[in-house]
Amino acid sequence: MKRFTKPVVVTDTTFDDYRIVMAAADIAEHNKAPLKIVDVVPDFSWTVRLTLPDHEHVRELITQEKTEKLESLAVTIREKGVEVETKVLHGATSVEIIRELVRGDHDLVIRTAKGVDSRSEGFFGSTGIRLLRQCPCAVWLVTPERTQFMNVLACVDTSTDDQVNAMLNDEIFEAAKSISEYHGGRFTVVHAWSVWIEQMLKRRMAEESYQAMEQEKRDKAAERFDAFLRIHDCSLQSDHAKMIKGSTPDAIASYVRDKKIDLVVMGTIAKAGVSGLLVGNTAEQTFSRIGCSILGLKPNYLTCPIRLTDALSHSADL
Repeated sequence: MKRFTKPVVVTDTTFDDYRIVMAAADIAEHNKAPLKIVDVVPDFSWTVRLTLPDHEHVRELITQEKTEKLESLAVTIREKGVEVETKVLHGATSVEIIRELVRGDHDLVIRTAKGVDSRSEGFFGSTGIRLLRQCPCAVWLVTPERTQFMNVLACVDTSTDDQVNAMLNDEIFEAAKSISEYHGGRFTVVHAWSVWIEQMLKRRMAEESYQAMEQEKRDKAAERFDAFLRIHDCSLQSDHAKMIKGSTPDAIASYVRDKKIDLVVMGTIAKAGVSGLLVGNTAEQTFSRIGCSILGLKPNYLTCPIRLTDALSHSADL
């Protein structure tokens, strides 16, 4: 499985479902890496603070209970020989998780996706989406009912010569391959291609001219995709490779549904000038259309929009 050296798993000890923690422990054990398990005590709303005179004491009791549950989980994992640290954070969930990731220079955060029960921001929930948008390291959101990944999809973009994009493509391919091998499943690498303003061109071009132009576009996309695959001892003729036509978000979402994909591995690169976001528009649209686990990989150069100085100053309050 892909090498992660400092993974963090986020759980909610209010519930008694710790499958995500055990899955994270397996990842840490496989990578011979230490594991950090965190839970978050959210700030009480102003109405609770106003009506509950001893709200600070209640907050301390909740913290103590969560600490004890995390330590109980850690004991089981340590028996596997995995080094485990536990920590209870306080404040806005996504913000405090990201601050902890920045403080510890972690390279992966694992969390359960809200799934079909999510009441906000779609399948992954508001915290999951914020992690994908703002977290500088890899984000792995796992569906509540499935921590085994038998059908993994790697989504690459080979349409440009951008070096950062090329590095991400390599990581995506290797991650999807290693995860599927670890779980004894299969992986497929896809590239979505399309004709820009297709419908407008169809209306304004002779059919023969349009078909020739579309075929040329497909041939060039196939040539670039195949060149990438051959670097990884694969090819477009392989059962592991597939070109799909259409806009990336729609084409991938359709493929995920049709092929019953368990995990999508893809890169997330923000467009220049989008303040506070580390995820691009295409990736964001894709996230909103799929209903399976996702591993979002990011370039190493990203700077977290939540400042490290804030994280360090806030740590004194924890």
